[in-house]
Amino acid sequence: MDRFRADSDSCQWEDGRDKVTAQGSEGRPVTPTEKRPWEGRLTWTGDEIPSLYGLRGLVAMAVVLSHLGLTAVNAIYSVICFFVLSGFLITYLLLREIDKTGDISLRRFYCRRTLRIFPAFYVYAAVYVTLKSLMHHEVEWPAVMACLTYTGNYYFSITGHPDSTMAHTWSLAVEEQFYLLWPFIVWRLRGNRPLLIRVLIGAIVGVWAYRWFAASAHFEDFYVFAAFETRADALGIGCLIAVANREGCLPRWIVEWKWLAPVGLVALAVSSAIQLNGPRYSWTLVALVFAVVLVQAVAHAHTVWYRFLNSRPFYLLCLISYSLYLYHPFANNLPERFHILAVGVPVAILLATGSYWIVERPFLNLKDRLFSVSKSATR
Repeated sequence: MDRFRADSDSCQWEDGRDKVTAQGSEGRPVTPTEKRPWEGRLTWTGDEIPSLYGLRGLVAMAVVLSHLGLTAVNAIYSVICFFVLSGFLITYLLLREIDKTGDISLRRFYCRRTLRIFPAFYVYAAVYVTLKSLMHHEVEWPAVMACLTYTGNYYFSITGHPDSTMAHTWSLAVEEQFYLLWPFIVWRLRGNRPLLIRVLIGAIVGVWAYRWFAASAHFEDFYVFAAFETRADALGIGCLIAVANREGCLPRWIVEWKWLAPVGLVALAVSSAIQLNGPRYSWTLVALVFAVVLVQAVAHAHTVWYRFLNSRPFYLLCLISYSLYLYHPFANNLPERFHILAVGVPVAILLATGSYWIVERPFLNLKDRLFSVSKSATR
């Protein structure tokens, strides 16, 4: 499990399974009961990011349950939450590397991303094509090639929403396009973080305004739903939280007004129940609410409201969350008599667990051995 202390001078945290060391300003551990003046940033004790694993696991399972027919959860909202988490984590990694080394190694960043994402994805794609062929079903090669090149979101925007077990990879394409763009922006503005914050705010507002225009002008529905330029506001909100936290300018109220997160979640639940999924306003609001939940889940991880996120089951669920997202559509395509949660959820978890241990874990270990930021910083 991963925790981070954003103002720590000695941290060794990376995405996935790496760790940080959190110390107080006097070089000693900070206890949860210590009172300190508000510094505009989150601080915590230990080697693990409180609640982060739980949030990722919870969001991943929400997608699975929604696609398996549980109407009480909303897959659209869940993917937005994934985007916020991705923006937050990637930005934290980039800023942390700058603070440790004075620069960003784009080569190391992309090598780490490649080993983290590509192996599991391309093995999943191979399984998909193989099963299609064995069952004598037509393989939609143009769609497959678009997914393999992480351009499926635009391909499906042109051809319409696909009836394909790979259709859900549109969100992975959005994230990959984010990885291609965002590190260069952070590197370019590495010496001017106040400007980086202003750029993020402008981008978030700009994406929201453009999506409103695109929806109002009746652009292709799947384009509005899946294009990078119509979905990047959620990623930007996660980035903004990470930069603001690193710079010590998180507003006090986002942590201290503890009622904000539950009220926001109730509002999202009502919005989901009445199918208020419109792109004009609700998608950005979902991202903003989840950003508040993320901050408060980290800040108040020891309280009864968020303690469950730090339990062992949610930790294990997070470990397989990427593969769970990849493979869960196979559970949707079981014979009709097996289209029940009691069958679909275990099947999805079983497939994801196999993918994690057989494919993901070896490459994660290789990533850590070859491209660790902490190692390179000491060379």
